[in-house]
This record gives sequence, C-alpha cells and structure tokens, in this order.
Amino acid sequence: MQNLKQLNIDLKTYLEETTEQFVKDLVQILEGKNADYLDGKSKTDIVAYYFEYEYDDLDISAWSVDQSGTIITNPVLLLTQKEEESDGKESWNALLPEKIWTAASDFQEEYADDDDFDDWWDEYNEEKYELFENWFFDGWKKASEQTSNRVDAYFSIHDTYFKTDLNTLQTINDDEISERYTS
Repeated sequence: MQNLKQLNIDLKTYLEETTEQFVKDLVQILEGKNADYLDGKSKTDIVAYYFEYEYDDLDISAWSVDQSGTIITNPVLLLTQKEEESDGKESWNALLPEKIWTAASDFQEEYADDDDFDDWWDEYNEEKYELFENWFFDGWKKASEQTSNRVDAYFSIHDTYFKTDLNTLQTINDDEISERYTS
C-alpha cells in the first residue's frame, strides 16, 4: 500500500510542476488563440468549453460548442508528455507520467490476488482523481482570473452524463446543460 501512496505523492509533485504551463494553455483556449474553428465559426460563436479526461491516463481533451451544442473547434489535447526514445520516436504520450503508470500496473499485477487489493486500489484511485481534479479546478480558477472570458465550461471523465460546471463547481448533467441553451 505504501507504494501506491508514493505514486500519488509523485503525481501531486508532477502536477504542481506542470501548473504554470497548464494555466497558460487554458488561457490560450479561453482567449481563442490557436483555435482551429470549424465550418466558418469563430470565437464569438462559443457558448461553452468542454474539458474531458481519460480515466486511465488522465489525458485532457478540450473543445468548444455553439448555442446548438455543436462542436465548433477541433479538440486539442492538453499537456501530454512526449518522451523520445533513443531513435527519435515518441514512446509515451499521456498526461500521467509513464513511471507512475508502470508502477501502478506492476502493483496491480503483483497484488491483484491479495484479499485487500480492491480496498487498496480503490483508495489509491480515489486519492489520485481527487488530486487531479483539484489541480484542474485550481488551474481553471487561475486561468479564468487572467482572462475576461466568462463563458460556461464543463469538466468530466470522457463520455459521461454528469459534468462539473467550472463556474460553480457543482455537478450538472447533459440534459440540464442542453436546457441552458435551448430555453
């Protein structure tokens, strides 16, 4: 179990080290810089930003939508690590550092048959996602303070019905979000 606690300590350290760049990336998104708009749309068409992360590797995708809920920017991936192998090819491309991923996988393989494994694994993941989400929310707050943009924004695990409204930090579902723009 101590191994898993150390992984979350390492994750927290890594996230803290990436905060400055993460906030810069969010500010660029909020200011509409480097956005790849679709179908003749522009920054003025944005009514909401979506940020979704992958459950396993914590990769964050971001895009914006218009009044009808149609995606109007190509999704971008935030803060992925690109580690080059000796031959110049990229080997790892995820927000979660490879060493943490590998150590967690090794732990899972080694202790999966232990009677307490499920409890250890649940505790590890609960803490991991809490660290990650709090880091995201703090970064969002800093980025929002640096811009005059007050558009709606939502954060969630990829393809889930429930999201966090980043302006209120309250849970909201897809139907409630749709109602905001159709009523």
